[in-house]
Amino acid sequence: PHQQTYRLSSSTSTSTSTPASMNSNYTAPDPKKLERLMPSRDYGGRLYTPYEKCVRRIYLTNLFHPVKLGLDNIEALHSSLGNPMDHPDLTVIHVAGTNGKGSTSLKIARTLEKAGHKVGLFVSPHVASFRERMQVNGNLITEKEVEEYLPMIFGICEKKHIPATCFEVTTALAFHFFAKRNVDVVVLETGMGGRLDATNVIKKPALSVITSIGLEHTKILGDTVELIAVEKAGIIKKDAPVLVGPHCPHETIRQCALDKGASKYYTCGDVLGDYSVQEYNCIGDRSSGFFDYDLENSMIARCALKILEINHTNSTLNLPLAESIMEEGLGQRPPCRFDEMDIQGPSGGARSVKVILDVAHNPDAMVFLVEKLKMSYPDLVAKMRIIAGFSSDKDLKSCGGTLLDFLTDASHLHLVEASHPRAAKLQNIIAAEPALKESHFDEDDRSVTAQIKSAMPLAEKNGEILIVCGSVFLMAEAREALGIDEPRDSQYIAEVAGANFRHGQDFFADEDPEHKKK
Repeated sequence: PHQQTYRLSSSTSTSTSTPASMNSNYTAPDPKKLERLMPSRDYGGRLYTPYEKCVRRIYLTNLFHPVKLGLDNIEALHSSLGNPMDHPDLTVIHVAGTNGKGSTSLKIARTLEKAGHKVGLFVSPHVASFRERMQVNGNLITEKEVEEYLPMIFGICEKKHIPATCFEVTTALAFHFFAKRNVDVVVLETGMGGRLDATNVIKKPALSVITSIGLEHTKILGDTVELIAVEKAGIIKKDAPVLVGPHCPHETIRQCALDKGASKYYTCGDVLGDYSVQEYNCIGDRSSGFFDYDLENSMIARCALKILEINHTNSTLNLPLAESIMEEGLGQRPPCRFDEMDIQGPSGGARSVKVILDVAHNPDAMVFLVEKLKMSYPDLVAKMRIIAGFSSDKDLKSCGGTLLDFLTDASHLHLVEASHPRAAKLQNIIAAEPALKESHFDEDDRSVTAQIKSAMPLAEKNGEILIVCGSVFLMAEAREALGIDEPRDSQYIAEVAGANFRHGQDFFADEDPEHKKK
């Protein structure tokens, strides 16, 4: 088929404060390589839409501008856009952490939205559509807005020689989108780390939140909890309060807050009182060895909102919040986090199938999922059917073993291989845990869709709960196969999505997606 280059047009920036040439080493994308990677139509002759081309282009950015840690790029972009996140009337809540930051961000945003505010929310990763990463009051950025704003941002990068990465460009897009929508509150989730994260360009948050600290991205953030805590604590700002969740090295972060001149250091006990914190623990039933971390995320979000009530003097905020509003907002969960739904059975009869989607993707998360299932459905443990697929960099033996130990019969487990560059191969999953040979899998069609078609009739017939778990890469296809109607990016976008995003941040490599296919 005929192919042509899709050229993202340049645009005049909105600010003159950034030097005309920020980086003398800036190299414009190789037009021949870009043309090869940006075909204009599919093999059926359909022309790709401007939105598809824009988002594919953003995913390919790191092929031309590999990641270099630092805030120079985003500071130049933010300045060129008129520093929208520094507007004095804007309330910004900045959230970092190893676990729980996405859920906590959502709960804060939804609560303030229900209180009558126009709230921008920036989160990652997305499930089905790039547009999920930035939204206002639950409404995703539109395709038209992406088509309008992204070429302008790429134009700024070209004109001012800013070698921005895909996450930096995405962050700048979100900032510009929020400004255009005239939001009065923004909740920002960091992509990875904190100190050098692109979201950390903001100067004066109303509140910084650190949800938890654990070992992650150790080659980049540090190989101890304390070193990672220092990186996460990089979001703390002078004269702004910080809230730190219970599973953090408080001594380390408290010293960071002191060094940075934070106005106040809060723990959940400081805000709610130790008795209330203990109540949350009792509800989670820690004594049994299991705790529902959604309760902890809700507790941290409640504390954050209470701190805004205590400290914030911006009269445009509708504070204090009614308890009914607080409860409704804190009850929200991000998609695919123990996401329960009733799906019409394939027979078309009156009986529906209870389906649970969960992005449990590592050994600890698998253990948590199993315990959550036991606690939520104690009488139905023998009637569980699981579809699972993993990322290749996870402990496949441990993940598979946890699921086998939980199920009464290995034939109740269905293995899949996501159509993603980082997905674990079916043969590698089985090699890691040979007992998985007794599970359901199809070497000719390894897709999530195939196993959902196989599992749904069985779950309907036997009155079973169907759980789809593992990598976030599975979820878009799973939701489509289950008939969920939602914005969903095309294969043209999806086939390169894994090249440049990793756990919400940039993928730290310069890899050609065409090479990944080989």
